[in-house]
Amino acid sequence: MIKRQFIAGARCPACHALDKVRFCRDGEREWLECVACKQVTENPGEPEHPNAPETVAVSIVRLQEKK
Repeated sequence: MIKRQFIAGARCPACHALDKVRFCRDGEREWLECVACKQVTENPGEPEHPNAPETVAVSIVRLQEKK
């Protein structure tokens, strides 16, 4: 059984249509397809972010008002 899920905010690399790309999975096979132009990308893997850091440190600081 093929499971399909649209990817919000994704733009097709072929036709540049916005919100027309969906992720598909059938057992162990995975691919992306554009419903506008029918472009198919086999085994998409993880998205590439060349400037993204591996980890991000986050600190939460609570500020108190002076009395």
